[in-house]
Amino acid sequence: MESLPVSVIVIARNAEKNIGDCLASVQANLPAEIIVIDGNSTDRTLTLARQYSAEVLSDGGRGKAYARQLGAEMARQEYIAYVDSDVALEEGALATMLKEFQGSGHAAIRAQVRPGMKCSSYWQWAQYQHHLWSSRREHIGMMACLMRRETILNYGFDPDAGDIDDTVIELKLINAGFTFGVSSALVRHSWPPGLSQLVRYRFFLGRLKPLAIQRYGPWHPGFWPPVSALYWVVISLVKGKPALIPYLLVDGIAKTAGMVAGSLDMLCESLRKKKPA
Repeated sequence: MESLPVSVIVIARNAEKNIGDCLASVQANLPAEIIVIDGNSTDRTLTLARQYSAEVLSDGGRGKAYARQLGAEMARQEYIAYVDSDVALEEGALATMLKEFQGSGHAAIRAQVRPGMKCSSYWQWAQYQHHLWSSRREHIGMMACLMRRETILNYGFDPDAGDIDDTVIELKLINAGFTFGVSSALVRHSWPPGLSQLVRYRFFLGRLKPLAIQRYGPWHPGFWPPVSALYWVVISLVKGKPALIPYLLVDGIAKTAGMVAGSLDMLCESLRKKKPA
């Protein structure tokens, strides 16, 4: 079969558990190109990646936003599909996304997570349920997303945005008048099952919020973890989903703690620069 005019970019860091399944599913979807951007992995990620992709690059540990932009700049196809390393495309998903995207007028189209995932812990279940519940058409959804390479090169990922890359480019594109679509294509996603993994990652995301506020203004609710957590707790009560409240509180507290740490980092850096030599 003829390959699709798509460069699939997979961002990975210490992803040996999932990257084999991810890349095998990508390869089976017949893209013209697969590019893996590695974030200084210390496990077998690179070894596994090279079995599926002739082009494996490093982002030097600079984070997802830098990696996504690097991948787009190195790609040779008209369309870019970003697929997270813990995502597996179902058969025909990429072709479906491309067909539905062409002529849609959207800046991006994202796949949907297949319902009915088997979860091994409350924390994995809660992340999965929250994703299914909170997914919005206007959300760019970088987990499995198709865009034109030209759009990415014109608007670009903020190289310092790290793992809040999706929020920042979403703001840029919304401000430019673009919209986002949802494909009928399905993917499988593996959320981490442990509480400690969840807390560490949410703390890391919170730590990036002060930089986002400094650069893009304070008005986006996603930049304020306590506001976001309170909103979702209220919605969970209104919608009759109280089982999600422990997860929502942990998510909000971890991000808020990270935000405080990030603010202190910025303050210390500012004072250091003002200190006389």
